[in-house]
Amino acid sequence: MDRAPNTRWHWGRPLRLSRLLSLAIAALSFLVILSAMSLFLATAVLHRNTERLDMAMTGAGLARDVELELLHYGRLVEHAVARDGVEADDQRRAVHQVVRARLVETEAHVGSDMERQVLGELSKRTETYFTARDRMEKAGVPLGQALQQTQIDFDDALAKAGELVTINLADAAQARKSAAFWDDALDTLSVVVISGLLLLVLALVQGARSQIYVPLSSLRGAIERFARGDDHTRAPDVGPIEIRELAAVFNEMAASIARKREEQIAVLAAVAHDIRNPLAAIKLSTTVLARGALPTEPRVLRTLTIVDRQIDRLARMTDDLLQAARIQAGQLELSKRPLDLCRILNDSVELYASTSPNHRISLAIPEGTLVCEIDEARVEQVLDNLIGNAIKYSPTGGEIRIVAIRDGEEAIVAVSDQGVGIEPEEIERIFEPFHRAASTRKVAHGVGLGLSVARKIVEAHGGRVDVESRRGEGTTFRVHLPLLRHELARVSA
Repeated sequence: MDRAPNTRWHWGRPLRLSRLLSLAIAALSFLVILSAMSLFLATAVLHRNTERLDMAMTGAGLARDVELELLHYGRLVEHAVARDGVEADDQRRAVHQVVRARLVETEAHVGSDMERQVLGELSKRTETYFTARDRMEKAGVPLGQALQQTQIDFDDALAKAGELVTINLADAAQARKSAAFWDDALDTLSVVVISGLLLLVLALVQGARSQIYVPLSSLRGAIERFARGDDHTRAPDVGPIEIRELAAVFNEMAASIARKREEQIAVLAAVAHDIRNPLAAIKLSTTVLARGALPTEPRVLRTLTIVDRQIDRLARMTDDLLQAARIQAGQLELSKRPLDLCRILNDSVELYASTSPNHRISLAIPEGTLVCEIDEARVEQVLDNLIGNAIKYSPTGGEIRIVAIRDGEEAIVAVSDQGVGIEPEEIERIFEPFHRAASTRKVAHGVGLGLSVARKIVEAHGGRVDVESRRGEGTTFRVHLPLLRHELARVSA
């Protein structure tokens, strides 16, 4: 009986297939959710950093505009003082409006409390400066004197504008740094998630192979071996519970069929054993009568010849039954020794050469010898069965071709006929005990044990039997037997 290692989950009893699938789906779902969360997190972080960087760069640009407007206005006023001491009409009001608009726009892009505080101070300083300038202009204060009196407010406004630019640039740099950090972190997370997916897929494939494919393959192999006639094969108890249950059902069925087959063969063997002695007595009686019959009694001689032939046929059938019973019970005994297969083939062909005038039996063997370690009587029994079948199932005559070749470490003997052939669906079943192909039942009588016995004998020698056949064209049986080691060494030398 075939045994396989009992693969079980390390933490307990074997699981059901539905549970294994649920675990696989749960693991895949977890990784899919993790991937979705990673994508969502990456999108959120990128969006936040993009907004932060945009606000910082826009705020820095607006603060820079305010600073440039103030510097430009300061230079224009200095030139006016140096030229004629008179400021151009509405120049200050235009600059004031531009600065105020930039500050209002900047307020919409404030990203921190410090920036808001600095922006408030900048707005206060610019309003103080421009308000003071307006008041002094109405009071008739000379331009140079007005600039001196408001210089502190002007310098403070410029300083706050520069500080605001610095804060926004620092915030932009921090946003870039954060973006780079999260980019690296998300890259790492992506690699981890993808690696996890790959590892999970590999684990699922390996798990499916070890927990599903291998047990199913073992079950299939056991079924195929049983179908080929190996009554002792059994499916291993591996895999999920459902597959184990299938294997248990198959094993019960196989044991029941094997037990019934053994009982059938045992009954037939007992019957065959019981009728051997009466057949032997009848055979002896017909032989004595045939020898003592008068030459003028041809009808008696013909009748005795027919009776003698039928007794031989019954004797062969009983021998086949007994042989099948011994093989089925594992009691096949072989007396193997090194023998030349070519010599045995010559003897078998010589034996059958004159049995049927409608058949031409040809033999092709290689030069030299084909030495195998075999039981001569058993191998002769196999060859007799194949040659006898070739003659029996080609009733219209034709050529029976026997070819022996050396193929690597094997000797191959092919027996071909031009007979009725076998249907493709029947080819594998012809080796089953008591089975006879439909195409052969009407051609010749038989029990259906010869090929089963022949195959068991060849397999007991470490060989195998193959068959090729076409309906209405003939059949070829090939017997493969291992060559003896010294024969292989001699051929190699």
